[in-house]
Order: sequence, then C-alpha cells, then structure tokens
Amino acid sequence: MNENKKGYWIYSTIVAIIAFGLFGFWGYLIYDLVIKLSEQDFSNNTVVQALFSLVTTVFLGGYFTKILERRNAKKLEVFKVRKDISLTIIDYATALYYHPENEKIKELLKAEAIKVKLYFNNEVLKAINTFIDAIENDVSKEQKDDLYERLSTQLKKTIK
Repeated sequence: MNENKKGYWIYSTIVAIIAFGLFGFWGYLIYDLVIKLSEQDFSNNTVVQALFSLVTTVFLGGYFTKILERRNAKKLEVFKVRKDISLTIIDYATALYYHPENEKIKELLKAEAIKVKLYFNNEVLKAINTFIDAIENDVSKEQKDDLYERLSTQLKKTIK
C-alpha cells in the first residue's frame, strides 16, 4: 500500500512540474505578445506567437473541460444507481421487518444484495446479511430495530 502512495506522489509531482512548466511557457508567450504589441513591433513572429497561444488555450481548455464533464457524468451515474439500490433495499427491509414470514421478500432482498457487492462497501453487505439472519432467527423487536437502523445508517453513509 505504501508503494502505491509513493508512486502516486512521484507521478503527481512530475505531472505538476510539467503542467506548471507549460503554464509558465504559455504565460511567457502572452506576456511577450503584450510587450511586443505595446511597442508597436508587429511582425510575423508576433502573429505566429498569438495564434499559437490562442490555439493552445482553446484546445487545452476544451480537452480539460471534456475530461471533467466525463468524470462528473460517471460520478453522477454511480450516485443515481446507488440511490436507487438504497431505496430498493430500504423498501425490502421495511417489508421484511413487518412481514418476516414472507419468503419472497427475503429472496428479493438477497437478490438486491448482489448489487450491493458491486456498488457499495462490505459494511453495507454485512448489515444486510445480519438483518436477514436476525429476521430468520426471530430475535427481539429491539434487536430488529437496532439492525434496521444500522442498515439504514450504513446506506446513508455510502450515499453521501
């Protein structure tokens, strides 16, 4: 685990140095362009430099914007899926709480637990399994309430 963190910091440092270098070069080009234009020394090099700065800015801005849009769209989609799964689990857990003899609801909750393996951490899966086991073993009402609250708390934590 420490090797991954060390590699991450080295990679991040190198990327940051390159990014600052590119931004510094871009800033220098713009600064030099402003100085040349203020002195009225307008030449072919100035035009090329202005076009290079413009193209670089437009393409880099568009590229980074697309990356951010794609990443945010993925995060939003995962959030929607997690929310839907959480609401379904809460519905099934509530139905199972009030109707513990219904085998169909138990099977539906177990089937929904498969999705939990994909989108949530193990604590949520443990809370679901503990809740189902408690319902099957006819534990006291206080324990059922406790396990139901634990399940809903785990789901709330992972949604935030």
